[in-house]
Amino acid sequence: MKRLTLDVPRWDVYLHREARQLLPASSSDTPRQQLEDELFERLYAGETDPLGAKQEDRSHSDWARRVHSQCDQLPAFTRLATECRGDPAAAATALESLLGELGAVLDEARDELAFRRSMRQGCAQASRALEEMQEARQGLEHVAFVATPGTGTVHGAPAEGMAAVQLARRLRSDHRLKRIALLAGRFKRIAASKRRQRVRHGADEISDIEQGADLGRLIPGELVKLAHPRLRLVLRRDLLERQVLQYALQGTETLGRGPLVVCLDKSGSMEGDADLWATAVALALLDHAQKERRAFAVLGFDGAVKAEHVVEPGHPLPLEALFTSCGGGTNIDTVIDRALTIISGRQAGLHRADVVLISDGVSKGERAAEVRRRAEGLGVSILGVGIGIAADSLSPWCDEATSIHDLHTVEGQAADLLFKS
Repeated sequence: MKRLTLDVPRWDVYLHREARQLLPASSSDTPRQQLEDELFERLYAGETDPLGAKQEDRSHSDWARRVHSQCDQLPAFTRLATECRGDPAAAATALESLLGELGAVLDEARDELAFRRSMRQGCAQASRALEEMQEARQGLEHVAFVATPGTGTVHGAPAEGMAAVQLARRLRSDHRLKRIALLAGRFKRIAASKRRQRVRHGADEISDIEQGADLGRLIPGELVKLAHPRLRLVLRRDLLERQVLQYALQGTETLGRGPLVVCLDKSGSMEGDADLWATAVALALLDHAQKERRAFAVLGFDGAVKAEHVVEPGHPLPLEALFTSCGGGTNIDTVIDRALTIISGRQAGLHRADVVLISDGVSKGERAAEVRRRAEGLGVSILGVGIGIAADSLSPWCDEATSIHDLHTVEGQAADLLFKS
């Protein structure tokens, strides 16, 4: 499609207009709109196809060439184009940042110093916007934007597989979703760090005798060989072949390696930052479960269970699960009881799942002892995270509980409790 100085593929023009929610290209496009198509093409495709002198828009071609020339002279623009290559959502996001910074300077592009200064600032701003968008994408990696009607389980493409353009557009227009996505991306990195720190065997108790080559766990019968010159050689050989007898140690883990059921408090007091934090943690736990092929469920509750979503391994969470409204009181007995019912029913492979309770409220707990006995009978561990409340407030229902106060991260003890298993 002929623009001012470049012949831009019609498909690329469509991608540009679609990504930025602009009107489709037409013969009545203003010179600025056409220039924006050209700048998008440079960011998205890199290679350009110049028009011949007879095909250019003579009244505006000098202006467009000045803009392109000054872009060519800026290494920051070249780096930005590399970041955007082949990604229409990234190119559209970067272009909007550039246009916002350039403002009226773009209209003439005669003041070279002002243009270069604005362009450098715009490129820096665009790079930050791209980093933020990538983090948000990662945070919503396992979220589906299209649900199967009438089911609690979603079948469809997760956020990673959906059109990146649609996701980027939704993030620009939905401030709450963007904040959840950014927090979830941050919490997923914390979870990944905890997984890397996971100890394969704890030193809590001896469970068996095995063959290996760990000097610190050799049984006395192997150690005594060190006292005899010939047997010492035999021990060295066995160590090299990993055939010495040693103790097998078994660690105790608070949270098992099974499925997860996350209970999110959606009472009125959770409205705002507490709800954003809890929802982002749920997404990080979903990623944690998906990485290890665990089934996952999330229950939103206040005085009753108001939302319920089950996710099988490899399937996405419906977007609606992130938008359960907050309101009402808090009844922890009810949600834990429902979680245990789901687990006992073995729905979607949730047998022997572990329960994570996240709440900022104090519940009466009239049936807490009964709920705990039922959980023990099912072999279920219940972990609690209190937002701005003492961990003891959740102890009647939980095998282990902690509290958090910083809603911008997952603090050390809470991170260990949630992610290090």
